[in-house]
Amino acid sequence: MEIMPTYRADIDVANDNDHRRKRAIWISILAVFSVLLALGYFQARYYLLDGLPSLPDKATMWEMNLKPNITILDKDGRVIGHRGPYIGEPLKLDQMPNHIAEAFLAIEDERFYNHAGIDNKAIMRALLNNTATGEKSQGASTLTQQLVKNMVLSPEKTYRRKVQEMLLARDMEARLSKPEILELYLNRINLGLQVYGVEAASQKYFGHSARQLSISQAALLAALPKAPSRYDPTRNLKGALERSYLVLNRMTQLGYITPEEEIAARNSPPEIIEDSNPLLEEGNIGYAFDYITERAAELVGSKSRDLIIRTTIDTERQLIAHQAVHKVLEEHAESKDVSEAALVSIDNNDGAIRVMIGGRDYKTSKFNRASQAQRQPGSSFKSFVYAAAIEDGFTPGTIRIDQPTEIAGWEPENYTRRYRGPMTLREALKLSINTIAAQIGAEIGPSRVVEIGKRFGIRTPLKAEYSIALGASEVNLLELTTAYSVFANEGLLNNSYLISEITNTAKRQLYKRRIRQPNRAYPVPYARQMTSVLRDVIDTGTGYGAKLKSHEAAGKTGTSQDHRDAWFIGFTSQYTTGVWMGNDDNSAMKKVTGGLLPADIWKDYMEEAHKGLKARPLKAPNITITNEETRKQMAFYQSLASAFQTERDMASGARTPPSGPSTAGR
Repeated sequence: MEIMPTYRADIDVANDNDHRRKRAIWISILAVFSVLLALGYFQARYYLLDGLPSLPDKATMWEMNLKPNITILDKDGRVIGHRGPYIGEPLKLDQMPNHIAEAFLAIEDERFYNHAGIDNKAIMRALLNNTATGEKSQGASTLTQQLVKNMVLSPEKTYRRKVQEMLLARDMEARLSKPEILELYLNRINLGLQVYGVEAASQKYFGHSARQLSISQAALLAALPKAPSRYDPTRNLKGALERSYLVLNRMTQLGYITPEEEIAARNSPPEIIEDSNPLLEEGNIGYAFDYITERAAELVGSKSRDLIIRTTIDTERQLIAHQAVHKVLEEHAESKDVSEAALVSIDNNDGAIRVMIGGRDYKTSKFNRASQAQRQPGSSFKSFVYAAAIEDGFTPGTIRIDQPTEIAGWEPENYTRRYRGPMTLREALKLSINTIAAQIGAEIGPSRVVEIGKRFGIRTPLKAEYSIALGASEVNLLELTTAYSVFANEGLLNNSYLISEITNTAKRQLYKRRIRQPNRAYPVPYARQMTSVLRDVIDTGTGYGAKLKSHEAAGKTGTSQDHRDAWFIGFTSQYTTGVWMGNDDNSAMKKVTGGLLPADIWKDYMEEAHKGLKARPLKAPNITITNEETRKQMAFYQSLASAFQTERDMASGARTPPSGPSTAGR
């Protein structure tokens, strides 16, 4: 009898439970794996994309990720100073010979027009090579990737940076056309130490624009991006040429040039010129450069931009001034205990600063004594006391007595410690008589002197004290020179300026100085009278040492207490120039007055600066005869001051003209 198997329901239940357990386990494993996978994905995504920058607009791309770069141009558009990387004029593709782009495409990205920012074939080749060698020795970057890396990414060689580079390259290809990318690349690629773009490299290595690049020269530039430092043609021309031959060979293979053109290019290797520096060395232009960059930051809002600043600097006159300052300092620095000097020269036509020398040696001290140093102007400030007096009704023929004077407990003395009795204001300013300047300052009031100083362009706060009449209130050389230009311009104030235009490397204009009408600071008749008096200072007064051979000039000497500062500020019809001498520690010089060494510098510079310029008379009346009223006043004051000796001796160290009165004084 056959025994039938007995159905075990409990076994089926157990089997079902077992299946459920296994399924639950697998579901749990799958869930954990999915979570881990998701976490890994998001972690990898975070790692790869964290800090991924976005591409800016096209105009901004021309400036991104470059160190601050400032190029200074003179008034004629010539490069006179440069700081930061050298970036040439941006060129359009149609401004370059075709073989420039072809050379770079041949060696760097031959499939440029066939990919969307990433060259998959090159990537596979690089992966196989790097896997085999265990190093990241071979790259697969397209021109677009190189451009992205240089603009917004770090130069590190990591897979993270490479992924970011690829993503941004695709983004750039979607936003810009191929010609736009190629144009941007050729203007931004690093082609040597601090050299960016084919125009900058062409100027630096060959001395001409990229518009005139030959095939061999283009091939040499295309050889540089792989290793700009290693192939720097100024240091490793042999290595750069060897790689350029590879570029030429690839150009032939791709049909960009014929074999004959390749042979011709190989047989005529480019010559590298000596390093072409700006027209002015840092020592010549450094002080002005600092002033310009500070002012540019105020005008356009940031120092970090890549700027091309067109200035008002006259290169030739800047060099002349530098030589004049150094000549006098080298001859007299030790014997006269003087270590520094500064010079500013302004074009009277519009206030353009043509020259700024801020000190003896920019490399030793970057302190700009032309614009930053606040020093006592001494007697050079008397001109504004007299200008205020003439506006208030005095005339050059007005008479005052040179005698011991006390004003509210203050007892000003003459430089010579002598007194001359009655004299006209013209004579008093010509001989720089302290007592009469102090008397006039007291009569019109110190606040009146302060007011006219401000009108003439002095921005430094002036102290309304009696001693301001003798220049006790500090000013800087630039503003004092600007103030004297008002006399030269018949009372018109042109605010001095050093920047005429600012653009960026994409030629976008950031600032353009508008033509401005000068401000009327002083009436014309009075300005002419003051010019006439200041002309006498140079013709027969304390400024005789500054007398020019062929050009009429007017000006004023200045010496502060104990010979701590010496000044000469003067002008012709064309230029107003100021010179200061002294020591940074405010120590005294040895008997250096404004009519001596500063006048020497002023004369040496102005003689050279006016060569080739037509002599133009100053706008001032020629007064040679004292009128009857003045004679009567003089007789009256002489009768009151008969006790005073009126000889015209000079103090030691003063110069005496061939004829005329003595020239001592401040």
